[in-house]
Amino acid sequence: MSSATGGVVRSSGGRGSHPAAGGGEVDLVVLVNGFPRLSETFVLQELLDLERRGIRLLVVALSRPAELVRQEALGRLRARVEYVPDKRGISRPRATRAHAALMRHRGRDYGAALAELAQAPDFTPGVLRRATILGSRLVRLGSPPLYVHFAHKPATIGRFAARLAGVPYALSCHAKDIWLTPPDELAAKVRAAEVVLTCTAAGRAELARHATGRTPVLLAYHGVATDTAPIRHARPAPLRILTIGRLVEKKGHDLLIRAAALIRRRGIAFQLRIVGEGVEWAHLQRLVHQLGVERDVTFLGPLSADEVEGEYASATVFALACRVVANGDRDGLPNVVLEAMTHELPVVTTTAAGADEAVDHERTGLLVAPEDPDALALALERVLRSTSLAARMGRAARTTVCDRFNRTDLLPAVSTALTDAGLIGETIGLASGDAADEASRAA
Repeated sequence: MSSATGGVVRSSGGRGSHPAAGGGEVDLVVLVNGFPRLSETFVLQELLDLERRGIRLLVVALSRPAELVRQEALGRLRARVEYVPDKRGISRPRATRAHAALMRHRGRDYGAALAELAQAPDFTPGVLRRATILGSRLVRLGSPPLYVHFAHKPATIGRFAARLAGVPYALSCHAKDIWLTPPDELAAKVRAAEVVLTCTAAGRAELARHATGRTPVLLAYHGVATDTAPIRHARPAPLRILTIGRLVEKKGHDLLIRAAALIRRRGIAFQLRIVGEGVEWAHLQRLVHQLGVERDVTFLGPLSADEVEGEYASATVFALACRVVANGDRDGLPNVVLEAMTHELPVVTTTAAGADEAVDHERTGLLVAPEDPDALALALERVLRSTSLAARMGRAARTTVCDRFNRTDLLPAVSTALTDAGLIGETIGLASGDAADEASRAA
């Protein structure tokens, strides 16, 4: 049911009984680390879904990434995007004005909030300065609640800003932000939130441990679009192993390249195609030359959505050699795994990340131990040598994604969680036109 001012029916409720802010121009402020990021399609899809349900958003980011390729769906986002300046970009007079505005708004409670935050494990003067700017912005907007993506820096600044402005917040955690945030800091962020969402069962268990029953922690898979039938080109010659991911240590591209060298020695003609960019690019290129597989490995760099579709259509198998690195960094459930499965590709990956929550060993793909290029090579060789095995696994993979990871089915969990926590009111159901083509618009 819509209202004249906001498109939502306001309701109090949630564990803290915080009424959603009303009367302002914004229903919900979404705080992210960088925006837009090509690797974070799930953030954009959540934003678009919230807007389709009548929620008026403001997106606030801590940085503006310099990326060569942008998500094509970005053009559908109606929300403004603002950026919190870093501490060097906030003058002393500006910070003083922000403090004064918050003090006028909060009164005596503001001093208590400052004293509390000064004792926080993640407190620094620079963080406080940025949080003060964001908090004063929230007050000027009419004190809408916050929805924060990622448990590291965004959650620090978001939690501080919410406390200073006196608004509730929800938190969405994903991969390395769960495992690399210091435990005492993570616990403070989780316990102060009205609700916490995360995208893997392993992540949910870890966050629930920190919540100690004080905050609901919900599993909310991101999902992918499944509305269109996969386009599959004829089995290519040479066969193609496809991997997609940032060129960073936790993705295990070096392990995949070593596995490729082993496959080459066994006389199988193939091409390994690597989509993505990152700090490991030069190191990986040197490894390719050292192993003598220059003709077999192609670095494609970042690709547009249409170009990625073409890679899926021409691939024989999708591979991702995820690992847990020394500092604990790891993947969640990579969306590219689900996308590959949607395109009827068998998946060969490791048990080091959340991919094993989607990939059923021997049914939709093959799972191997991390840090084992020999096992990875043997698994890939099985799929490359057997057309029937690849086809059977590919069909089962698509069925799994359609049944369990359909984005259209999973996206409403976010608005439901925010509503149940009292951060937003009941959202409008999708308009009939939107509902009819929801899946294609979410692609």
